[in-house]
Amino acid sequence: MTSSALPEQNRPRQTAADAALLVVALIWGSTFVMVKQAIEAYPVFPFLAIRFGIGAASLAVLCLVFRAWPTWHTVRAGAILGLLLFGGYALQTIGLQWTSASKAGFITGLSVVMVPIMAALLMRAAPGRAALIGVLLATFGLALLTLQNSLGVNVGDLVVLGCAVCFALHVVGVSVFAPRSHPLPLALIQVIVVAVLSTLVSSLSAEPWPAPSQETWLATAFTGILATAAAIGIQTAAQRHTTPTHTALILTAEPAFAALFGVLLAGETLTPRATAGGVFILAGMLASEIPWEDRSARIVSRFLAPQYVLVPAFMLIALAEPANRLHALLWSLGTASISLLLPLLFMWRKFKRGDITDWHISNRHERLQPSIILVSALAVVLPVTLLILFDGPRVLLAAFVSAGLLVAFNLAVTTTWKISQHVSAISATATFATALAGIVAAPALLLVPVVAWARVRVGAHTPLQTLAGGASGILITLATLLCFHLV
Repeated sequence: MTSSALPEQNRPRQTAADAALLVVALIWGSTFVMVKQAIEAYPVFPFLAIRFGIGAASLAVLCLVFRAWPTWHTVRAGAILGLLLFGGYALQTIGLQWTSASKAGFITGLSVVMVPIMAALLMRAAPGRAALIGVLLATFGLALLTLQNSLGVNVGDLVVLGCAVCFALHVVGVSVFAPRSHPLPLALIQVIVVAVLSTLVSSLSAEPWPAPSQETWLATAFTGILATAAAIGIQTAAQRHTTPTHTALILTAEPAFAALFGVLLAGETLTPRATAGGVFILAGMLASEIPWEDRSARIVSRFLAPQYVLVPAFMLIALAEPANRLHALLWSLGTASISLLLPLLFMWRKFKRGDITDWHISNRHERLQPSIILVSALAVVLPVTLLILFDGPRVLLAAFVSAGLLVAFNLAVTTTWKISQHVSAISATATFATALAGIVAAPALLLVPVVAWARVRVGAHTPLQTLAGGASGILITLATLLCFHLV
């Protein structure tokens, strides 16, 4: 069984294709408000018939301009893909009669989980580990973004699950047929099939088609040209250079874009939970896009070191102070600068003289030099003293106390063993932020496994040492938060 990852020489094409698919998700998300308003005033299947009819006409013009004629293979492939596309729309519309829109959105999004499985079965292309991690993150984000309180299963949920199967098969099918077909005719046949089937279903209704209003014509024209002809054409062309799993992952950004445009265009409220969901979806896409190799590990290991994340971390923590955020922000800048500049200047001199072998003091014995221990203690004691004497923000005091306890613990362990200070610092910061800000800050916890992977990949620590660093950072931070009654 082969991997779904494309050869390294095709990486630039895959990146461009993935970017094009992100544009497709943006287009679909931007039209969500318009479509929702349109189908509230006009029947769904007649709307789809007009929309896909306009899309078919637009693609037909492009086929004439570029002299791209469909072959029998393209007609057969387009007919299959069109049936799957129509099945997705039809089953979703029917299922919405018995289930909520939020549950339907989540179940439809489960196609991102189905695509790697179907690709493995139908294309013998197993997704890579990064893609699978991305799928899990995006699915969790989708749940945060769409699910509310009702988690029971009903008939409508099962019908919408059929919709998800159709959309997943459509994504895999495009990856199978697109490399052997011109994208314009293949997109055209798909759109024609959906338009014809929508018209047939509409004709089965006893009620005649209502006359479209001006708003309906504008909505069908806009979605027909942009969200149908352009989007499906781009998707069909882009999937020749990327994998089905990447496609499904990137298209999960559609509900995130829909939520964003709902705020911008319809005055909807973007909740912290929905924001966190969007961040997890973004994290899932990034996880599949980032080349997880030695160069990436060195970059993460260098720029997510404790000394670089200290100032922004304490600034974010200060914003959790409800009384006076500007006051807390100024305090965080001042105390973090003191805590940061002293060790940095000292380590720079030690590094120049050759007393330490590297900037991060990876050598366990070098960390135990009396001067380094003294400077580490002063970097915490000085800010804590200032915060106590001048009645600084309590949340910052808790953060520095937690940092002091973590430094002391790390030094104690260093006498006999070594744990990852990178991972302990990142896990402590992410835990502190999540405990104070709630689920909206939960994506910060994603940094913990990323930094742990980087430190192991560059050979700085063993997996056990990174695990110990992460556990110590989380536990010490939670204990401090409890003592200060902040959670």
